[in-house]
Amino acid sequence: MKTWQFFILCSLGFLLPAVMCAKDKAMQVPVESIFDWNDPLSLDAAKLSAVIAPLEKKLKRTVLRSPDDPRVTAGSAMDSIDNLYSLTAFGGQFNLLGAWFHFAPEASHSISFFIRLPSDSGSGVEKEVGMQLSKVTGDQNPRSFISRSRNARTKVIVETQTTRWFHPRYVVDAHAHATTLNINIKPRRPGDDQMPATAQAVVPKEKLSANLDALLNFSALWQWSSDDLEKNYVLKLADQDKQDKPPQFEWVSSARDRARFSRHMFTNVETDLTMFGGSIKLEEAILEFVNGKAARATISFYNRGDSGDIDVRDFDRIFKTIGQNLSQVMKVPPKRQILSSNAALPVAGWMWSSPSGIALLEHNEYNSPGRATKPEFLRLKLAAPDQANWSMGKMATGVQRMELLQRVKKTPDGDVYISGVPMVDQGQKGYCVAASCQRLFEYMRIPCDQHEMAKLVNIDAESGASIMIMQKSLAKIDGAFNVTFKPLVNPEQYYAANRKRRVSEKEFVSIIKEYVEKGVPLLWGLSLGEKPEDPPLPNGGQVSGGHMRMVIGYNLAKNQVLFTDSWGAGHELKRMAMLDAYDVTMGLYSMAPRGF
Repeated sequence: MKTWQFFILCSLGFLLPAVMCAKDKAMQVPVESIFDWNDPLSLDAAKLSAVIAPLEKKLKRTVLRSPDDPRVTAGSAMDSIDNLYSLTAFGGQFNLLGAWFHFAPEASHSISFFIRLPSDSGSGVEKEVGMQLSKVTGDQNPRSFISRSRNARTKVIVETQTTRWFHPRYVVDAHAHATTLNINIKPRRPGDDQMPATAQAVVPKEKLSANLDALLNFSALWQWSSDDLEKNYVLKLADQDKQDKPPQFEWVSSARDRARFSRHMFTNVETDLTMFGGSIKLEEAILEFVNGKAARATISFYNRGDSGDIDVRDFDRIFKTIGQNLSQVMKVPPKRQILSSNAALPVAGWMWSSPSGIALLEHNEYNSPGRATKPEFLRLKLAAPDQANWSMGKMATGVQRMELLQRVKKTPDGDVYISGVPMVDQGQKGYCVAASCQRLFEYMRIPCDQHEMAKLVNIDAESGASIMIMQKSLAKIDGAFNVTFKPLVNPEQYYAANRKRRVSEKEFVSIIKEYVEKGVPLLWGLSLGEKPEDPPLPNGGQVSGGHMRMVIGYNLAKNQVLFTDSWGAGHELKRMAMLDAYDVTMGLYSMAPRGF
């Protein structure tokens, strides 16, 4: 008997027409209506199909995959794109991101579901879920243990704390992973009460940390080469078995022209990043190299996607402390910065200019009279005296048509592609839309990073962006950037036409060819993992669901689309068969300067 897997999604990132959490309009589907906690593993494929059948009359989206991958995905769009259903657990107390029902021989039978964790680690969700699991299993004294595993994408060995509840017929494991609390129900077997064997080594006991005060030593910093950075800080190696010192940074690009320090460089293992003698913590720092030398740096002290919400008083204290320290380091007073007229979000800025370098401290306006806004980001931009370009808040005329044409490259084997698209790593967040937009805007010399863009297009760090919300938001802000937003493959038409393509494959190829030859990358929304690509999707990374990447080229001789993902080094140029790309496309967009 083949393994049967059913996956019910209550949130599909930007693939769905709207966000799943419209509770006032959403139809609630309790997971307890699908299985019984007294004997959850008695559920089989026939019973699950009977439960889903009534829902199928109200849902547009039910897809049965091939016999070799017999998975049913029950979607969420009803007649109105605003009326959605959400999957819940424990009397509707928690919304689920999804649930797996794995039907196999008894030893492998299992049920898994995933509860989103708020950014606030002190929210108490794990404790509340634990109380509910103790109630349904009857186990008031669950056991906790540490399991050790190697993350397939980052290669780092991580420790995960798992809590296990025992029922006479099954066991329940719960552990937090990234932004979700994962619950797994499986048959009770001999040995379940023993700690799992841990054959692999654990991450070195040394604390993962890096003090970045060296980025403020301008006289030395602007002379650094890529090799000098590796001498002063420890590079994260692809093979962690060869890592003899705790890593501190990674290269974002294969060309080693952009390096990234991040608090979330590893899943479940945080790096302690500090500046100003260790007094201020930060989330991320990007160091850029131009012509082989360090030229600019962008330091994120706070962004809501990584840091969660912050009290305004704490934000003000951090902002003032950074400002005071910068005045001491730069030895000049700051001046209020007049921001570029194409800034899409109201941003407050202060600039320090000295012969050795320039510093620009920025945050979103969050205390404007009559507006109930909250802090979104606090960032510091540094530049060598001759490298203070448009990214430092200067007025920019934007990229010119002739310059874009010069970025189109051709190879003897038929590749036609756009060069010079900057790489941005979205990290562990569901920021593929925001990161792709940041890359596109940097390419066009428009200052807006992924944290600003996430706010503008209503992106949630855990779940990503709804393609409909994203499309409407981008259409509203194109005027702020003096660009024209144009849906070339429109998902609104796709859903209105009962999931039928509104452009032909020939038109799809023609669109890509036209824009690539103009030097204009396209934003590409797709369903990930449906078709093969070269190189294959990385193990341990995102391999399914809604995703956004950028189309940057084509090869008609090989009938391929060339694209790039916002996942860092190694993802600059990738390929997929043209027809496969057409099949998985949900939306295709241009965001080009006026007149293009």
